[in-house]
Amino acid sequence: MRKFTVPTAALAVCFMVATSHAGITTKINGKAPHDFGLQPWSNQQICLPCHTPHAAIVKDTNGAALTAAPLWNHTLSTATYTLYVDDSGNGVTGDVDQNSKLCLSCHDGTVAADSFGGKTGSNFLTGGIVGTDLSDDHPIGEAAIWPQTLDPTGNGGKGAWTGASYMVTPDLRSAAGIMPLRKMADGRLAVGCTSCHEPHNRKSTEHLLWVNNSGPAKTVDGRDVSGSALCMNCHKK
Repeated sequence: MRKFTVPTAALAVCFMVATSHAGITTKINGKAPHDFGLQPWSNQQICLPCHTPHAAIVKDTNGAALTAAPLWNHTLSTATYTLYVDDSGNGVTGDVDQNSKLCLSCHDGTVAADSFGGKTGSNFLTGGIVGTDLSDDHPIGEAAIWPQTLDPTGNGGKGAWTGASYMVTPDLRSAAGIMPLRKMADGRLAVGCTSCHEPHNRKSTEHLLWVNNSGPAKTVDGRDVSGSALCMNCHKK
């Protein structure tokens, strides 16, 4: 697989929605991008366009168990995604992680935002569309399988990550409660949309990022950085 040169904020658009919003709020309701209760097509429901207490979607479009979707309610995309372009200039397609499938059910632009609860909607996003060609975005899914292995006998039997010294180990991010790896359908761990973005706005950052990318910060492995903090929490540069 080819190596990638990734723009600093390549995934920063993944969770932007059609309407603009002023300021940052500390929760999903109010002016957060995913407060769908503000949309005329939502029946004033914040959560229902994505989640439902009953009759949830439990399998993806290929019939695989959608374990990453708690009480999922939004119609899933059937699109095929181009993940990267090889050295010959050919677009290479592949699968994405289970969490990213949920994001892309709106953000690939093939499914209307109001297609939920079994109905077919007509209100498509007009902003925050990444499309089905993801080759110009940060790699996800099969293009971004985590380059380390988990030794279950390490760390006193709790498990420890080994290899790929140029990347920050996932257990440090897990301890900090940020930027998780996501599961592929076959159980492999990969970078996904929600490795960079927190869709429920719990971190109160721009573009629903887990960590603000600008300004000075300390990474989870203890490095002081002057900027690109989100990037540096995964990449050692």
